[in-house]
Amino acid sequence: MKKNALRALAVSGVAVAAVLGAGGTAFADHVDTPKPSGPPWSESADGLTYCFSGFCDSWDKLDNYVCTTGAPTALVCDAIMLGVRLLPPLNIGDLVPHNIIH
Repeated sequence: MKKNALRALAVSGVAVAAVLGAGGTAFADHVDTPKPSGPPWSESADGLTYCFSGFCDSWDKLDNYVCTTGAPTALVCDAIMLGVRLLPPLNIGDLVPHNIIH
């Protein structure tokens, strides 16, 4: 179990580094996207991801919008959210350049 968690953290770290490198900045603009409330959106058990019609919007543990799992960025978003779920509450949303990950 511990080995899988470390492997998952490494994968998410690589994804975050790739996103930040592609954005050319260590800090992106804050995006104020409110969480959906109620149907037709379904909420994940941890309350960080909301899905509807094949797309999922995700927030960090401090309620900052992180990314949307829609092609072509689904794998990157999933990897970032893996890191968000494994790490303590951090402001990950403001580190993601949303012009390349939305």
